[in-house]
Amino acid sequence: MHALVRVAHIAGRDPFTTRDLHPAAAVTLDRTPDQYPLASLRYDLSKRRAKRLVEKIEHARRYRLLPQGDRICVLFLKLFERVYAPLTAGLLRPVSADAALPEEKRHRLDRLYQRIVTDLDALWRAVGLKRVA
Repeated sequence: MHALVRVAHIAGRDPFTTRDLHPAAAVTLDRTPDQYPLASLRYDLSKRRAKRLVEKIEHARRYRLLPQGDRICVLFLKLFERVYAPLTAGLLRPVSADAALPEEKRHRLDRLYQRIVTDLDALWRAVGLKRVA
């Protein structure tokens, strides 16, 4: 989705090919184009086509980003960058000194993210799932 949105200026005006999208998709996935082959991108695009985010133009090797697909991609990216990325950054690389801070001195976002973690842990226990270390 990152790559689709990154080329939205291309995709919104004109149809695009997988070759247009391939370098941006590889960079977005933190891979080289050799590590993320064109066949993988085509597979990923077929999944986006199935969800009606993009459409393949008949009798051509070109795709078009649909308006609904553009809106969904942008929404996903906003959620990722403003919610999921900060949440996982705090969970995967927490600052050890934060544990010593009293609850009322922690930032509101930190308290909310911690509540999500605590509630998810409670959910896992309630449904009988074991947490993997």
